[in-house]
Amino acid sequence: MQEKHAIKHFAPGWFAVVMGTGGLANILFLWERQFPSLWRGSFAIAALADLTYLVLLFPWLLRWLRHFEYVRRDLHHPITTNFFVTMPVATVILGTNIHLIWAPFLGREWTFALMLGCWAVAIVGVAAFTLFTTFRFIRTETPPDPDTMNFSWIMAPIANMALLLLGNQVLGSVLSLHPAWALTVFAMNAAMFGIGFFLLLFVGAIIFVRLAQHPLPPAETTPTFGIFLSAAGLAMSGLLDLGGHAKTLGLVTETGLFAIAAATVWGFGMWILALIALICLYQLRRGGIPFGLGWWAFVFPLAAYTIGSQKVAARFPSALTQGYAIFLTLLLIALWAYILVNTLRGIAQGTLFMGRPLAVPQESCGDTGF
Repeated sequence: MQEKHAIKHFAPGWFAVVMGTGGLANILFLWERQFPSLWRGSFAIAALADLTYLVLLFPWLLRWLRHFEYVRRDLHHPITTNFFVTMPVATVILGTNIHLIWAPFLGREWTFALMLGCWAVAIVGVAAFTLFTTFRFIRTETPPDPDTMNFSWIMAPIANMALLLLGNQVLGSVLSLHPAWALTVFAMNAAMFGIGFFLLLFVGAIIFVRLAQHPLPPAETTPTFGIFLSAAGLAMSGLLDLGGHAKTLGLVTETGLFAIAAATVWGFGMWILALIALICLYQLRRGGIPFGLGWWAFVFPLAAYTIGSQKVAARFPSALTQGYAIFLTLLLIALWAYILVNTLRGIAQGTLFMGRPLAVPQESCGDTGF
């Protein structure tokens, strides 16, 4: 039996809407030099993302205060628990929007203060949720159900790497406003990248072993395969930005190795994107992929990979890199628009606020709407 309740059944993954939408706004803004007309679209989409963040924050907090028993249930759900970290990552995207898009209206000091506040909130949130989810699956006394093992498990490493999207922007501002802080911020960025990268290797290996030994997870969890793509995109951006700042700080003399490493990851991202497409086609032929809030797991990863591809194209300008980045942008716009329309339809119909009351025992897979 299911019931409809907007607060009790407010899925932790709702903030993925902000992540994908805000990421798209940044991408359109970064195309401004080549396509000047896109700036209006970037402002409109950034406004939508940032207002959505503020709207979602109220039910998210209210659920913790008024319906903590439902929060606790989700925290111990093998899939849903991984999506609590979308809130601090959405805060990262809010900070990047402030830096890229709203800075001319806010002024230098206000922009820096807001960016620093978003970064601090994100660091605390990412540390808390990723430590919890990682310890949770380490301490479990029974083997996990293969149907609950998917790429949502790598949200912990992804979230740590996502911190660099804002952390490197904070470092850029620190270099001019508070130079004495620069090495500290750089070290924090490098540490977050290291945590995310090595966790990705360990947890990702677990998921690939599961895929080799068992059939594909249920069709409704197919969007979690998209999360794998964000690993490539965030690694590309992180390497290029860390290399640039390391040179500015005098830690290295050349950034070529950082750029070459980013280009190799860029190529791996092509393989991941092709694999995701094949899996989606396979599931569509077998009956389809039911639409749910989890579809937003396709959007932010593609946005992260697109931003990384834009940076690779700037570092290695050619028809291939530029054309591929444009293709990814068009694909992202189409996917974002399709998922947004269906999300609005789900909100209007109330289907995205359905869930099982606590009195009903949960199955091993439970609700996978994230």
